[in-house]
Amino acid sequence: MSKYFPLFFLIFSNGFSQRLYTPVRAGVGVEAFGIAPKGQVYAEAFFGYKPRSFWDVQAGMGLVGEHDFLTYSFSGALTYAYLLNPYRRTQCNPVPGYNSLEAYLEGGIASFFSDSKYNYNSFYVSENGRDPVLTPLALAGLRFHLLTRKLIYILKVRYTPTLIESRYASAAGLALGFAWR
Repeated sequence: MSKYFPLFFLIFSNGFSQRLYTPVRAGVGVEAFGIAPKGQVYAEAFFGYKPRSFWDVQAGMGLVGEHDFLTYSFSGALTYAYLLNPYRRTQCNPVPGYNSLEAYLEGGIASFFSDSKYNYNSFYVSENGRDPVLTPLALAGLRFHLLTRKLIYILKVRYTPTLIESRYASAAGLALGFAWR
């Protein structure tokens, strides 16, 4: 058993290493514009932790529409966040306190699904025929985590250009949420 200990330590050493940020398990929030054009509520889960970065997957439910109709939308995103302000550690102080505000640069891909055929206005006819059902988006922005003892409050400022033409997609958005450790 003792001969396998070095192998075990090398495999799981990332779990024992001290991170440069506060790891988060999951979160929920609301977003105005951004991925879903009119707004959405979303849930997100974090994974793939590295010393200065992590991956995030997000799913949400929101609204799409114009002045003459309004319909549902489902959205999803996969993002990569890189820490901009790491902890200041020295050899004399290997276990620092925590930053009360952590800033991340975020990038990834997203998409929203909506069907303009089904809406509450049965007289609505699109000028271009039926609009695309699935609209892929690129995603870039800043993410801020305000840390407290119990919860982590999240503010996201995002730029979301479309990868195909869509008259419903918004170019930027703002999200507020909270997460737990």
